[in-house]
Amino acid sequence: MNKLTQLYSVIAISLLSGCASYTVEPYKDVQQLPELYLRGVFTWWEADPQYLLRNQGGSIYATTIELIADGQPYDFKFADKDWTPGSSCGYRSKFRDQDITLNEPVYADCNTTDENFKFIPKETGRYTFSINFSNIDKPIVKVSKL
Repeated sequence: MNKLTQLYSVIAISLLSGCASYTVEPYKDVQQLPELYLRGVFTWWEADPQYLLRNQGGSIYATTIELIADGQPYDFKFADKDWTPGSSCGYRSKFRDQDITLNEPVYADCNTTDENFKFIPKETGRYTFSINFSNIDKPIVKVSKL
């Protein structure tokens, strides 16, 4: 019985440790942010160097890409190369922020896992995807056409 009790104890400890959670300390200012990438269906969700966000001045980061207007949504988010917790920026509210309209700002949450933005271009062309961290707790995302 003693060995069976020890076995149950080891199994219980293993299961409980798998359920442990941790808290991510939010970024205090934009200088603490890691390099972020535009990641989505067009990059196979990889951190492709051509989609690295570049500082546009102040707290705004952006990249420009070519999109084809085929009526299908482009799912995307902003994230660092390792999908680090606290560095994965998706929509804040599904009903208000998930679907992006050209030149209309929406809010992001950088502690997301599956909350991808969706954008459907009305015409084929080059689009700029930007995220503004002037309010680090409530970044603003916008898509504009060149």
